[in-house]
Amino acid sequence: MATMRRPPQLDGIDLPDPVTDQVPKPLLLTARQAAAKCGKSLRTWRAWDAAGWIPRPVRIGRSTLWRADELREWVATGCPRRAEWEQRGR
Repeated sequence: MATMRRPPQLDGIDLPDPVTDQVPKPLLLTARQAAAKCGKSLRTWRAWDAAGWIPRPVRIGRSTLWRADELREWVATGCPRRAEWEQRGR
C-alpha cells in the first residue's frame, strides 16, 4: 500500500496561471459563437443581422465573422442599432 506524501512547500514560488488563462481568446467569432456570447439563439442572431440591429460582420472568403472586442464595446454602449453604431466611428 502506498503512503501519501505531503505536497512540497510552495511559499515564495510564483506559479503560472491556470491553463485556462493561458488559452488565447478568439479575435473573431462565428454567428453561433457570437449569439451564444450574447445569450441568443443562432436564428435570432441571423434575424438581428438581417434587420441591422447588430454590428456589421467581417467577411473573409465565405466566412462571416464578428470581432469579439467590437461586440464587447457594442454591449457596453447599450447595443445601439447598426446605423447608430457606425456613426459613432466603429
